[in-house]
Amino acid sequence: MDDDHPGVTALIIIGIIALVGLGGFAIHACAVADKATLGRVEQDVDTHNFERSEAYRAGLRRDFDELELAYARAKSRDERETIFSVMRHRAEGCPPDLVPDDVKQLLAKGVTDP
Repeated sequence: MDDDHPGVTALIIIGIIALVGLGGFAIHACAVADKATLGRVEQDVDTHNFERSEAYRAGLRRDFDELELAYARAKSRDERETIFSVMRHRAEGCPPDLVPDDVKQLLAKGVTDP
């Protein structure tokens, strides 16, 4: 390029910067759109697979066992109500088929006195 036209060089540089910025924006927009559509499907599949994993089921069962043990060892009605409330909250937060039958029976009975 000639040194006689410094304005042309500046315009070319500005154009390149604008194209790079527009390209970056387009890539970002595509990533956001992907996350909003396919990302949700992928997350649902990941969640489903996690909930079906042996580690999740074993951990869930262990949590319910610990809550049942704490409930049985509770010394006051207030303590039992607190543990019962946590147990009910956990049961409502997981798929119903993963809640153990003994926990379902305990939740159906309600809080009992020690």
